[in-house]
Amino acid sequence: MNAIPKLRVSKQIQKPNRYDPDRTYLLRYRSRTHRHLPHVVKFSGGRSSAMLLFILLENQILKRERGDVVVFNNTSCEHPETYRFAAECRERTEQNYGVPFFFNEFQTYEDARQGEWRRLPSYRLVNDRPVADKNPPGLHWRGEVFEELVSYKAYLPNPYRRVCTSELKLEPTRQFLADWLASKSGIEALGHGSTESLIDFDEMYQRHERAGGGVPREILLDKRRFVLNRPPNRPAQSYGDFSSAFQPFENPTTEAGIFGGRAKFGKGAVEYVSLIGLRGDEPLRVARVQARASDPHANAGYEGEHVYMPFSTMHVSRHDVNRFWDAQDFNLELDPMSDLSNCVYCFMKGAKKLGAVHGAMQKPPAVPGFGPTVGTPSDVEWWDGMEKSYGRDLIRENRPRRNPNGSTKIGFFGLSDFNYQIVAQSDSAPETLAAFEDSVLPCECTD
Repeated sequence: MNAIPKLRVSKQIQKPNRYDPDRTYLLRYRSRTHRHLPHVVKFSGGRSSAMLLFILLENQILKRERGDVVVFNNTSCEHPETYRFAAECRERTEQNYGVPFFFNEFQTYEDARQGEWRRLPSYRLVNDRPVADKNPPGLHWRGEVFEELVSYKAYLPNPYRRVCTSELKLEPTRQFLADWLASKSGIEALGHGSTESLIDFDEMYQRHERAGGGVPREILLDKRRFVLNRPPNRPAQSYGDFSSAFQPFENPTTEAGIFGGRAKFGKGAVEYVSLIGLRGDEPLRVARVQARASDPHANAGYEGEHVYMPFSTMHVSRHDVNRFWDAQDFNLELDPMSDLSNCVYCFMKGAKKLGAVHGAMQKPPAVPGFGPTVGTPSDVEWWDGMEKSYGRDLIRENRPRRNPNGSTKIGFFGLSDFNYQIVAQSDSAPETLAAFEDSVLPCECTD
């Protein structure tokens, strides 16, 4: 790797005013115990988190024997080029530096609770190649994981209720770490063992009503159909099958393994250090993560997590990140100004950016190992179809309306007249997006 700044652990406080790859930077732990805790790099698949990863690796900040690990959460809605780039980063991390790097995905399974079969959320490990008949444990990239969550919830995420972030990224990482920090060799099987769903539709709807739900039965069952047709079991998985750098834990240097089958989270939680690649030119996102990490109520279940964002104190900007990757022998082959990173058509990008994304995706580049993107999350028609299948119709559900003349549909953008059909038509009528720009929240995702 080229143009790697020096980063060393120090008790001193660093106060640079701009980023310079030729200077030495300081990583100051807030507690002397933190340097001995397992370090977790939360890899988003983008250039910033990848740059941070290789700076940490090149400066020997990450150590396999301490239990350090890199985690990438796949939503199945990323651009295929993101998966290619993440796979390259994973291979170099494990082969050149010996640090385990895992891909995981949200997955439901079926188990009995209070005498009734239910779907419950969990995760599975996947490899870095597309799922196929000859590669069953491969990653999904055609929206399957995202739709499983939406079908499980029976409603769409939106800017005011971003369950996609919490359930596809934050919670799978937390569950993975509960297993990883227990110092075992893999994860256990989950489910009842039958290949068919055992859920009783009547019991499921009665639970919905007891919880205060008012969605008509036929509508709820229609939305739940996808998740009920997903595998009801998660097989046991060995870490060694998903990471060439994994070595069985022998005499762990932390106390992570004393909790038995799973590490304990919540009050009195096992502790670990999280490293996130939020930059110095993203102060709102940095402040949001800092506030969440310091608030026990907002960070419930993550009490043992100690968050570090080195780029915020190094004053790394997007320009610095792009210059860094221009100096390397591989890169994320997406236009840095195209907003194609993360979930391709994410509703948090705002109307104007979605129009730019749609323009860029009219002729999507072919990515080796992946098929055509038509009908996938790299196609706006997929998002439009999801909105039509899982959005809420207040008239059809016989719901009261605060504004009789207002919108009757609740989709990815909330109770709004804006939707993905408008995005799909924006290439012929770009002025339609401008009319909605102020009504759509800008992206400030803090993952």
